[in-house]
Amino acid sequence: MKKRSKHQLMILRKLALKSFKRKVRSKRQKKRWNKQLLGVPKQKQKQNSVRFNIQQRLKEFKNAGYKVLDAPKLFSLTENTEKSLEFIGNVDNCFKKNKKVFVNLHNVETIAHGSIVVLLSILVKFKAHKILFNGNYPKNKKARNNLIKSGFFEYLFNEDEIQLKDEYSFEKDIRTHANKKVAQDLSDKIIKRASKFIWQEERSCTGVQRVFIELMQNSFNHASSTKQGEHHWWTTVYYAEQSKKVCFAFIDYGIGILESLTRKETSHKFFGIIQKIQKKFNSKSNADMLKHLLDGDMHRTVKEYYRGKGLPGIFDACKNNKISNLVIISNDAIADYANNKYENLTHKLSGTFVYWELNSNNDNKGVEEI
Repeated sequence: MKKRSKHQLMILRKLALKSFKRKVRSKRQKKRWNKQLLGVPKQKQKQNSVRFNIQQRLKEFKNAGYKVLDAPKLFSLTENTEKSLEFIGNVDNCFKKNKKVFVNLHNVETIAHGSIVVLLSILVKFKAHKILFNGNYPKNKKARNNLIKSGFFEYLFNEDEIQLKDEYSFEKDIRTHANKKVAQDLSDKIIKRASKFIWQEERSCTGVQRVFIELMQNSFNHASSTKQGEHHWWTTVYYAEQSKKVCFAFIDYGIGILESLTRKETSHKFFGIIQKIQKKFNSKSNADMLKHLLDGDMHRTVKEYYRGKGLPGIFDACKNNKISNLVIISNDAIADYANNKYENLTHKLSGTFVYWELNSNNDNKGVEEI
């Protein structure tokens, strides 16, 4: 047997000492923990034990160089907009810095379906760019099941690489799709399935078709200030069995509606449109500006009849009862049509998020040009 050198023996002694110290620390920690549990009911002990294990795991990830980010208890862009946007912004900042992330979902009690598409899109973005991304399960059973139904954890814990490509599809109980172009065949397929779910037969649902086509076109043409089709759009569809409605969410991570209008070239018909609307309607905030854009004032200002197209066409679909509960968030403004709410936001979304619903009371008839 080859004799070890003094240097090798010194290294082995150091490693053995480190291992011994770790074991001593672990024993002390366990003793302290057991002392704290004296006289505590078993159910409480179990809860404390779970909390301790989670804290330990988060500490391990922090020590491994991960940025641990806590998701809000109510993770919903429509019901808890500011907190949800703050969380998304923090994750996005880590992506820009190429920093690995651990999303702590343990305390999430409610996760909206619109937030699920956000999580899936973030997961794919990180993994496709080979930036480490990890997370945990919500302790709330319903929130956990919704994420499982979306396929989020299946892809989160899958060690196989996710390739960077133009199109993604997650055909789970909560269906999620992504693309860079206008995919009318996909929207046709979604509408057929949605109408059969609500009315037990296929119907045209021109309002839903209008919203999809406009959002896809808007994402393709305006999400980037450098070239068309640079950014993905993501959409998710959820079928609510009890209320018999279909919930849709759409997001793109471009520059956003308001930001894109400030970057129009001098030759573009909408060049300087922000200043023109501000002057004409005395608009003082981005929330006012978003309202004027959706109402069609942008097109009327440049004396162009929009024929139900563009962003005003989406609002018209809601006004004409072809869709319900429309909410649009872009940059630092939110428009909630059902509640007549137009507000400025403290936290900014780099892109555009749209949520809407389809139910049996919506008008699914009538023909319009798509």
